[in-house]
This record gives sequence, C-alpha cells and structure tokens, in this order.
Amino acid sequence: MHKLVLPFALLVSVMLAAGCSSSRKVFVEHDYSYETNFKDYSSYTFLECERDTNNLCTEIYEAIRRQMQVRGYKLTAERPTLLVNYGIFYDNLRYQGYMQPVIRNWVDTENDGFRYEPIKYALEKGTLIVSLIDAESDQVVWRGYASGIFHGEETNNHYRSVVRKIFDQYPLFAKGYDPRRYSEQVGR
Repeated sequence: MHKLVLPFALLVSVMLAAGCSSSRKVFVEHDYSYETNFKDYSSYTFLECERDTNNLCTEIYEAIRRQMQVRGYKLTAERPTLLVNYGIFYDNLRYQGYMQPVIRNWVDTENDGFRYEPIKYALEKGTLIVSLIDAESDQVVWRGYASGIFHGEETNNHYRSVVRKIFDQYPLFAKGYDPRRYSEQVGR
C-alpha cells in the first residue's frame, strides 16, 4: 500500500505545480509625460471604445469609471480636463514603453533631471491599454497597460481586477480632492 501512496502523492504534487504554473499573471506597466502637471486635473470624459459584441467595452468602461471616481475625478461632458481612451488588442503586440521613476515620486519632486529610457515590450494576446489625455492639448499624459488578460480564467470580476491593477500604477487624486474626507463621509 505504501508503495502506491508515494508515487500517487508525487504525481498529484506535480500536477498541482503544473496547474499553478499554467495560470500566468497579467503583466502591468505604465508610462507618463514629464511635461504634465498632474495636480491640475479634476474631471474627465470618455472617448469611444471600439464596439465589442460581448460587452467587454462596457465592463471595462464601468471599471475605469469606478477607478476615476475613487480618485475624485468627476465625469462630465462640459469642459473636462482629461479624456479617457482605452483599447483592447486581441493579438500579440509590440509596444515601446519607458523605464521611469514611479509616478508618485516624480509628481512629488518634479525633478527635471529624469529622462525617458525607452524599453521595447512584446505584449501577449489580450492587451488592454488605458490612456489619459490632456483635454486642452490632446496629448497623452499617462498610459497604463495590462498584457495577457485573456487566459481562459475570466471570472465575474476579472476585468475589474485588471483595470484596478492598471490604475494601481496611477495613485494620484483629482485637484482639490481629499481621500480622507471621502472615507469619513462613506463611513457615516
């Protein structure tokens, strides 16, 4: 009996390890412009996503809206300071990003000595790119992206989680917004 248990236990542990390694993590990164005063933005509106037959655009739209709301940005069609654009890429994608300091560090110091260090990425099938665009200049000021979002394990909150991971790279709040005051109001 013991002769059968050891090989079976070994087989089960190998299968579990293989199962864990096959569920790949989503790759998330961001880039931003050093010429931007991120402290001036307070509102936004969406640009159109390409229409998707399985409601993926709507699901991602709602997840982005939640993340912007949590950061104090107001959704408005009247003179927004930011435009939000997002796209879903189904095939592999070559993308040039930049190695940069964490955005919070740059916003706090606004150090003119920082330089863009280009880096080329080979992004996997299933890439979501979210761009924040200055509404006045039409220049992209921040771009977050997640690669490998289609792995057959899409649960009910999968895309909401992907969008949150992207926005974890954008820890900034809207002009005049105090997150402590918001949490006090929600706690009541």
